[in-house]
Amino acid sequence: MKPIICGFVPVSLIDYPGKIASVIFTHGCNLRCRYCHNRELVVGSATDNLLEDFLNHLQGKDIEGVVVTGGEPLVSCGIVDLLSSIKDAGYALKLDTNGYMPKRLREVCDVAKPDLVSVDVKAFNDEDMHSITRTSYKLESLYKTVEVLKKQEVPFELRHTLWKLPNRAEVQALMNGLKVNELTVQFPVVNGKWLDKRFRINMEDISYENVLEVFNGIEVSYRNIPPNVPLLK
Repeated sequence: MKPIICGFVPVSLIDYPGKIASVIFTHGCNLRCRYCHNRELVVGSATDNLLEDFLNHLQGKDIEGVVVTGGEPLVSCGIVDLLSSIKDAGYALKLDTNGYMPKRLREVCDVAKPDLVSVDVKAFNDEDMHSITRTSYKLESLYKTVEVLKKQEVPFELRHTLWKLPNRAEVQALMNGLKVNELTVQFPVVNGKWLDKRFRINMEDISYENVLEVFNGIEVSYRNIPPNVPLLK
């Protein structure tokens, strides 16, 4: 198998809801999100012996599941083999994807169906999608991704990184179009390593009242909200 792993977290209590998990980080991504804090996963390289190290780590541990994240795991040629090896070992499998490779996701589900998939909602309109990811992808791919997961009967969650205050009508239109009413909203990780060092977030817009209004009518859970942002006042 071609090396695709850049690193792993031995034990996590937050990345796989309800399970003690290990987390694998894969190399490569088809997007260039401005707020991405994992530069080394997007433009770095994989390491030959990390898969062996990871498999050795799992032995004898009370690990219930494995999370495969990135980067974007679906860009890797060896991702099917990796996911299959995790499933064959008897671990619950969670896959994180940006939602813009539906054909590849279908291939994965046919061979090594994940037990849970986290799908990113990068934006709520095509213009914002192009701006934040610096690509030409459209929301059409997200619709196809959700369709694949529903047809394959794979449990999934949608999550959005709050990089600007979305338009309420666009949020409602997308969620209605996807026929999903649950969304996880998270804040970008601020570590000084964003892919776009010039990128800034308008914190004045992201107030408690504004966020409640935008996501009104949707079942929202929040993650990674720093204590110093207006959302928590």
